[in-house]
Amino acid sequence: MLKKFFTVVTPVGFALSLFAFILGVRWAVFDRYGMTLPEWDQWDAEGLKLLAPWYNQDHFLSALFTPHNEHRVVLTKLLNLGLTVANGHWDQRLEATFNALFPASIAVAFFLLARRHLPRRWLGAFGVFLGFILAFPFAWQNVLGGFHSQQFFLVGLALIAIALLPFSKPWSGRWWIGAAAALLGLFSMASGFFGAVVVIGLLGVQYFRHERTLRSAWPTLAVCVAISALGWFTRHEFAPHASLKAQNLHDFAFTIIRSLQWPAPLSTWFALVLWLPWTWLVVRVVFSSRPLSAPHRAFGYFILGLGVWVWLQLVATGYARGAGGPPPASRYIDTLVFGLIANALALMWLAAPELLTRSARRWLAVAALSWISIFAWGAPTELRQIFRDDLPAVKVYHDYCEINVRNYLYTGNEKFLDHEEIPYPGAIAFLERIGVPALRQILPVTVRTPLKVVAASSTFISAGVQILYPPAPGLRPNTPPLTYRRTWGSYAGASAPANDLEFMSAPLRAHFGGYLKFEITGEVSTSGNYLELRDAFTGAKLATIRSDKAPGARWRAAYVQAPSEKFVICARGAKGAPPFAFSEPVEMPNGSYWAWILNKNGQLIAVLSITIALILSGLAWRTSRSSPT
Repeated sequence: MLKKFFTVVTPVGFALSLFAFILGVRWAVFDRYGMTLPEWDQWDAEGLKLLAPWYNQDHFLSALFTPHNEHRVVLTKLLNLGLTVANGHWDQRLEATFNALFPASIAVAFFLLARRHLPRRWLGAFGVFLGFILAFPFAWQNVLGGFHSQQFFLVGLALIAIALLPFSKPWSGRWWIGAAAALLGLFSMASGFFGAVVVIGLLGVQYFRHERTLRSAWPTLAVCVAISALGWFTRHEFAPHASLKAQNLHDFAFTIIRSLQWPAPLSTWFALVLWLPWTWLVVRVVFSSRPLSAPHRAFGYFILGLGVWVWLQLVATGYARGAGGPPPASRYIDTLVFGLIANALALMWLAAPELLTRSARRWLAVAALSWISIFAWGAPTELRQIFRDDLPAVKVYHDYCEINVRNYLYTGNEKFLDHEEIPYPGAIAFLERIGVPALRQILPVTVRTPLKVVAASSTFISAGVQILYPPAPGLRPNTPPLTYRRTWGSYAGASAPANDLEFMSAPLRAHFGGYLKFEITGEVSTSGNYLELRDAFTGAKLATIRSDKAPGARWRAAYVQAPSEKFVICARGAKGAPPFAFSEPVEMPNGSYWAWILNKNGQLIAVLSITIALILSGLAWRTSRSSPT
């Protein structure tokens, strides 16, 4: 009985652990290297061509379907519009946090497919492979970019179409889901119709092998041909990107080869080894005269279709971005990840005893060992380079982007944007975009202008807004001032104040609900000190403001739920107590706050998911050893 219980529970637990691990790692990476401020393409595709028309009620539908470069990213636009409207702030952290659900869901789908169609002995290793390849930031631009859900819409919808359409009875529920996925793919990226193209190819293979008649295939064939034609004839040529296209056959070929050999760029011969399993599967599925059982045949066709889809993406990228034969850019790596998944699935599929002869299985073992060796060397090497070179540089860039934009918004001084570290190429163009009132009003917490705090009564010492170096009024000498933020502190110099220091603000109101973010330093809640929100009319205490960790001489963020009523900020620096200081608060809506919480705890989520998976493995192993049946 216990064995049967673990037979059911363990795969579910593994799937959930895999899901949580991918979320946790991707959230932790964003927490360390990402930024909330939208950047580059977002200012055009989301800002000017989505959010501004929405809030201004100005030709929104036309803007929604307007191409972005070569692509119609309608699904990404709708997702990010929904997140922004629900949240109240345009927050890239929230977008990226939500986007992590896509690769996590796709990984679980692959795991469940493998459990259904492949021997159980491969599931553990395949689950670890999926977690590694989809959690860690090989495609770091897609981890950090809130606009990059388009990559996962492209992949996910194609997978649904390939998995359902060729194998479902026309007009059935599964068939309609597959057809809808193929059609929606047109609104993911320019190559979104490739899912329908692959289905046409799979139908052709089935017809070629006398496994399907034209009469039974024509509804699926007609739908896929229509979708493919629609995608082809509505494609958009973007003239400024003409220089990025492959200029000759050499550039085109080397762009594809460098993609095929990822993640092992040392030798182009590695491409042959990494794609050998899938190539072998193609020969066995398409050209072998030996029959296949129905389950093996269907899953073999799916793996075949997945690999063909990846190849089509590589051909499109080699043509559209092949100038000079460059290695794959980070945002395209997720396509290559699914190429590796196709080859891993092909290895496990081919390992079934009934598919190959004994001598062929020996050669398969050699191929598998070579494949695993190259991957085990290449992937960690690639990852070390990303964490050593790419992400630290991105972190510095992101930090300075937020500092420069925050200082500009606080002061209105355009000199702060006269830097390379701004989130759009060119200060003049960026000023045009950030100057749109509808966009200025929904900027995220890290650059947002704080609530204007006016002291109704105060004996605290106020620091100005342009102090760059310590010491600053009201702050201890070893505490750095907050540049372009007004602060109030209880430090009065070497001599302690003769009386308690008191502060009360004029009444304030939060406009977005959610939370207020203060910056505090010093000992705010000891020896009679306090920092509170109080009802502006009754004086009743609404919240105490403190950080999770003692700030000491550093500034730390403190979050408190924003009152729905008018409130005042009250503070006391008790005589003889250690000094403290606080800043003006910035509004942070609920969605932004919970995205921040999830990102901060991403590493913990990943560790807990691994722990649960190991516990389940141990219990399942012990049960299988001790149970007689």
